[in-house]
Amino acid sequence: MRFSGTSAPTEAFDRRLIRKLSIALRTADLHERANAVSVDAVEELHTALRERLETLGATTVASRSRHLFVDGERVRLGASDYLHLRYLLQLFDTWNLGGITLLPGLSQPELTGLVYALTRDRRKSREALELRLSHEHVVRVELSSPMDEALRDDRDGLPARTYGACLDVLDELRTSIVANHQIRTRRLRRITQSIVDQMLTDEYALLTLTTIKQFDDHLFTHSANVAILAVALGQRAGLSKTQLGELCLAAFLHDLGKIAIPRDILDKPGSLDARERQEMDQHPIHSVHILLNQGHLSQSTLRAIIGGFEHHLNFDLTGYPVLTQKSRISLFGRIITIADRFDALTTPRSYRKSNFSPYDGIRHLLSASGTEFDPVLVKLFVGVMGLYPPGTVVGLDDGTLALVAQPPAPESPVNRPQVRVLRGSMEGRTLDLAERNEDGTYPRQVIAVYNPSNGGQLPAMDATTLECL
Repeated sequence: MRFSGTSAPTEAFDRRLIRKLSIALRTADLHERANAVSVDAVEELHTALRERLETLGATTVASRSRHLFVDGERVRLGASDYLHLRYLLQLFDTWNLGGITLLPGLSQPELTGLVYALTRDRRKSREALELRLSHEHVVRVELSSPMDEALRDDRDGLPARTYGACLDVLDELRTSIVANHQIRTRRLRRITQSIVDQMLTDEYALLTLTTIKQFDDHLFTHSANVAILAVALGQRAGLSKTQLGELCLAAFLHDLGKIAIPRDILDKPGSLDARERQEMDQHPIHSVHILLNQGHLSQSTLRAIIGGFEHHLNFDLTGYPVLTQKSRISLFGRIITIADRFDALTTPRSYRKSNFSPYDGIRHLLSASGTEFDPVLVKLFVGVMGLYPPGTVVGLDDGTLALVAQPPAPESPVNRPQVRVLRGSMEGRTLDLAERNEDGTYPRQVIAVYNPSNGGQLPAMDATTLECL
């Protein structure tokens, strides 16, 4: 049974429920149950559940075919919810669960018991979890086994899984470095090679994922995005597969030194003062120290060290760290600088009065071509991304509002991307603006670029979210 009326409110509730469930569980992973942050997270989840339980009689959250379902309806999460999806799917797999049913009358102490049972003492057994719930006096929860079809491979989700694996590896890197442990280079090389393989197969799928800016930790998504953008640019520059792998590694590790920067500086909502700016400017040097301390340096690691050190040095040798002797930035450094600056510009910041759209990011690269950036590489990057990169919201001359879903094909003009119609007579359809009429003219023209809610862009993988327009 579903709520009466249109499905939109129910779908919104389902998405909100999944997010709050994930937040409560992930908070419990980090804190003891008496911690105020954890108490608040469970309370918000309980508040969201209470009305639903009273209305429907029960609520089931289930995992099937690598998707999440609420009361039998698939929850269509946006790409920005990927961390929540991945966390909950992993938790269901860990306990060998197919579903969790919450029954009417579920109290907040019971919900707390469920949250902490799921996040503690993971013995990979549904029976062990049921015993734990019994000890916690949780009686209004029922567990079910996984369905066989949950084991099927979902090849359509390969780009998202590759992106998710990037975030996992970056999390592991930070944990290892903070604990002063050696980096697991084998897994690191596997994931960078996966990026290269995926880009060589279908670069558009991963490029659209770089428009996701709403994850919890910007450092993770930024590093993954820069790696993807750098490989796309390196591919256009004619690098071999081996060279692309080394470039991907260098781009993946370029901001590693930020792990040594205090969190209050990294996460500061306003502009940095002079002391904080000086501290932040040291992160390329920190990256060098971290990687040198790993030992067993290979040629690819040395290139990663150089590329990371150079990514805030401009084409004209200005920027930082300030150099006394240097005649030229390496190719990897010049590529990573462009990828890094574009992703940084197009990521919303609370201290900016106006956030950059992807179109604004391209315009900045072009305006600083020859000074901050290698002009040849900028031209190639515009060829990769187009004048209106994925995530740009554009207005067409026929009154259509559209979201750029893919860059132009290599042989198409840079101002002719593929767009998904958000509002207009063809809502929901994908249009290729490079298509021509029989007389050779173009039927549609981009005449405006919009900045939704001053966020700069929309996720190109989640074009159905229009609340911010």
